[in-house]
Amino acid sequence: MKTMIAAIAFIGAGGLQVSADDSIAFDFAGCAGRFSAEMEHAWLMNDPDARHHEEDRATFVTLTEASLAQQQGRAILSHRIEVKLAHSSLLQQATFDTRPRRADAARRMATQHLSACRTMLLGS
Repeated sequence: MKTMIAAIAFIGAGGLQVSADDSIAFDFAGCAGRFSAEMEHAWLMNDPDARHHEEDRATFVTLTEASLAQQQGRAILSHRIEVKLAHSSLLQQATFDTRPRRADAARRMATQHLSACRTMLLGS
């Protein structure tokens, strides 16, 4: 379990780092993946915030498409899906883990990732 948490943290943390090999499109795609996971989780939990997550997801999808280089399509989509799955795992752990400390840590981590995404938007 600790390995899975470390892997999720590693994947999640890498989603917002820009290096010479990466582009801003990867950051935007990672955020689109995170908000996709939040939106789906909100739907499943009958949370009225689903609409807000859907709007944020649409914004990051648009930003991803606008910043996408021609040869990056598959890699960007793969990255978005990987980040979505990692974020979904955090949300499941935050909601269903029977150990309160672990559930709280997963929720905090998910919230921190969303906050980092929101800081990328003007006016947020």
